[in-house]
Amino acid sequence: MVEPGVLKQLRSILQPYVLLYVEDNKMLNTQVTILFKKIFETVYTAYDGEEGLLLFKEHHPSIVITDIEMPKMDGLAMSKAIMKIDPEVKIIVTTAHDDANLLHQAIRIGVFDYLIKPMRVEMLAKTLARCAHVLKEELHRKIFNANLHSIFNYQNSLTLLLQGQNVVMANQPCLEFFAVESVEMLRKNFVSFGSMLLKHNGFLYNHDGYEWFNEISTNLGKLYNVKIAASDGDHHHFILRYQSIPDREGYGVLTLNDVTELGLLKLYDANAVEQERLLQDEKMVYGLLEMAMLNGAKIRAHNLYKGLSITNDALITSLNHQEATLQTPYVQLKAMQLEEEFYLTSELFPVTILCTGIIRIDFDEQRVYFNHYRMVQTSPTRRAAIRVIPDSSLTITLLYEGHKYDAEIIVMDISINAVRLQLPSLPAGFEPKQSVVLDMVFATPPRPTIINSSAEVFRIKENQRSYEVVCKYDLHGQAQKNIIDYIAKQQMVLIREFKGMQYEK
Repeated sequence: MVEPGVLKQLRSILQPYVLLYVEDNKMLNTQVTILFKKIFETVYTAYDGEEGLLLFKEHHPSIVITDIEMPKMDGLAMSKAIMKIDPEVKIIVTTAHDDANLLHQAIRIGVFDYLIKPMRVEMLAKTLARCAHVLKEELHRKIFNANLHSIFNYQNSLTLLLQGQNVVMANQPCLEFFAVESVEMLRKNFVSFGSMLLKHNGFLYNHDGYEWFNEISTNLGKLYNVKIAASDGDHHHFILRYQSIPDREGYGVLTLNDVTELGLLKLYDANAVEQERLLQDEKMVYGLLEMAMLNGAKIRAHNLYKGLSITNDALITSLNHQEATLQTPYVQLKAMQLEEEFYLTSELFPVTILCTGIIRIDFDEQRVYFNHYRMVQTSPTRRAAIRVIPDSSLTITLLYEGHKYDAEIIVMDISINAVRLQLPSLPAGFEPKQSVVLDMVFATPPRPTIINSSAEVFRIKENQRSYEVVCKYDLHGQAQKNIIDYIAKQQMVLIREFKGMQYEK
């Protein structure tokens, strides 16, 4: 007989868990089930291993108590099958035989405990209490690991888990900084990570037999200044820290905190900073523009109007240190007026030039006057797929883990293989590489078109009051044709819209 106080305590700790009790002795099964129902909120009972396995597959209980010798399927065979389905389930086997061989089999299977019949209530109570404690600890560990993964992946610092010098994991900011899509790609680059550390007075980099990893691994926790070039060529100042993981020999966490905005590089090495400034100075671009003007080089001007690419030939007609003048057709000038910037490309230019600081536009003379320009790595001409800003006829519903995301979704742009969304908030656990379902409704005449597609979260960007989320999908058949048709029609709408604006000065 279980004392009321013990029963109450057991119920308080075991109530959240579901129990499966398997016993072929019907009288014993009935009697013990009455006891278990005073402890557990939900109890399922079975009279043989086959029935017990079916109930486990249907209800997935956290705890299983089973006899060993039963018809159809014995308790050990059932336990082995259950452990293959869920290795974390806690199985307590009971038997009337104190058989060492059966005990060894149970241990190999991975059962939680082994009790001899007739079961003493005190021993059963202690075993169940211990079982609840282990389940609770495992739950806490799961919650901690899940949150640790979230922190690891979304903190602003670049964070890498290393085994020796090999990258095991890297968070999303790290992948974005090095412009790679996966840890596998980063791992290849990281083989020469030492060469990424740029020379700067007082900073950590390889020189004269001085090896960066040997230095940080023998000075755990020490802070180092490092300088690394991003994928766009800009130099960033990081604070590097390396810390080993206790009880995991050879493993360590490397963090890089970007402090470039503090402008401290010149305090360490003013000459190096000045050289970098000269490399990125507008003088270099001025020289390219001057060379193009003197040689009459063919230049192309590029703009994007709501994703619609507008490109025309252009000619530099005058250039001085106060302003540059570019001649290009009226339609291009109108696009420049709307965007307040434009790109220039040429076979003569090793990079794309972004021009801003538009002083004025002379539509009659078909000229634009501007005074700021710089080299960039991106360009409207490098887009892999046409992206357009949709009209109000397109609405998208997002389903994540089987639940509809109810917050307002703004479709920023769409292509045949991706869509960029603006969300006011993110669902719990939402992160890159997660699978989602997109319901896209195109309310265009004569009847609405609906595309339902699975997608993968490719990138998340946090803005001041919202999040930009890029989802990639792979459409086929009619769904692909429908979205191609929509993008083509939207392009025509944008062309007409843009033409209608051309003569509005």
